[in-house]
Amino acid sequence: MKKTAYTIQIIPETSKKIKNFRVSKLGLRTIQTFIIVLLLMLLFTVYKLASINIMLLNYPKLKLMNKALIEKHKEYQQEFEQLDSIYLMDAKIKILLGTYFESDTQKINTIIQENRFNFKPNKSNIINFEGIYGWSTYEEKIKIEKIPNILPVIGIVSKKYSDSTKHYGVDFAGQIGDPIFATASGKIVFADKKDELGLTLDIDHGNGYISSYSHLKSIRKKRGNFVKKGEIIGYIGNTGKTSGPHLHYAITKNGIFVNPELYFNN
Repeated sequence: MKKTAYTIQIIPETSKKIKNFRVSKLGLRTIQTFIIVLLLMLLFTVYKLASINIMLLNYPKLKLMNKALIEKHKEYQQEFEQLDSIYLMDAKIKILLGTYFESDTQKINTIIQENRFNFKPNKSNIINFEGIYGWSTYEEKIKIEKIPNILPVIGIVSKKYSDSTKHYGVDFAGQIGDPIFATASGKIVFADKKDELGLTLDIDHGNGYISSYSHLKSIRKKRGNFVKKGEIIGYIGNTGKTSGPHLHYAITKNGIFVNPELYFNN
């Protein structure tokens, strides 16, 4: 069988010498295939370069979105911590029974279940339902968040506030390691040992109020941290001068000690 071949001629303008190249049919197909592959590779490279360019152009936007997602994640973490806090439990107890101190959580839940449908608050126990359920204005919510009016622990009051004995706070008996909660939102201004009070944490609520938590086993937050109302800030211990594990809880208003129990119902 006769083989098919092609002759390619190159005729220069300044020379009469003609160059002839003989290419077989198979060789021509090989060249065509090579050119097609080369074009495809070129197109693929252009596509990838365009994709990389788009990614580089969108990088600042993606970085901002990622930062926003991280901040949102932190907010969700704080909200979930609040759900585990005493804040909601304290609100339920106040609605049903008034302020109630008890270390046995099973007993508290039993009392709540028994009195859920027949409890009638008296005149001395007027509940601000708008404040509890978020019906207040934004300014009122912020104001309420910074007032130390919830219980710092689930426990029994073992020693009351007394000006005459110079016991400027309330002692709550508890077990070592029981969680302690911020009674209002604010900034931690002290987190260290304080003489006879042992390991102590102070929160400045930015409205003249400072709440103090002493004899702690350990502190969960650091000085300079901002905490929300109901957030876990530490754990009951017996550091400093104590006769047993408990929390010494104190409040000052414009630098003057006040009885914390006056705030628990408000």
